[in-house]
Amino acid sequence: MARFVIAEYCKQSQLTRADGAQLRTLIEEHWEDAEPIVLDFYGLRIASVSFFDESLGLLAKRYPLDELGRRLRMENINAADRVLLNGIVSSRAKEREGASDDGHQAPV
Repeated sequence: MARFVIAEYCKQSQLTRADGAQLRTLIEEHWEDAEPIVLDFYGLRIASVSFFDESLGLLAKRYPLDELGRRLRMENINAADRVLLNGIVSSRAKEREGASDDGHQAPV
């Protein structure tokens, strides 16, 4: 099972979009693993829309939410960060669901 302690991979005090891209790359490298990928946020307060959007929001735009739920496990995430993350993932999932097969937004 792949386990990423976020504080070890993203060592800056303020996490950036580039840090989120780095985390997303790590996740994608293990996406097909048999076991879920564990993201451990121990000791961190992220509070960065950019970090969450780049790391997990873009995955929610690519994969259905039920697949994200099967493939990813969050541990030790701050409650406020969880709310922020859920909002970003939900928003990106709606974008994916609204896109047509050719990648263009479906008319509303």
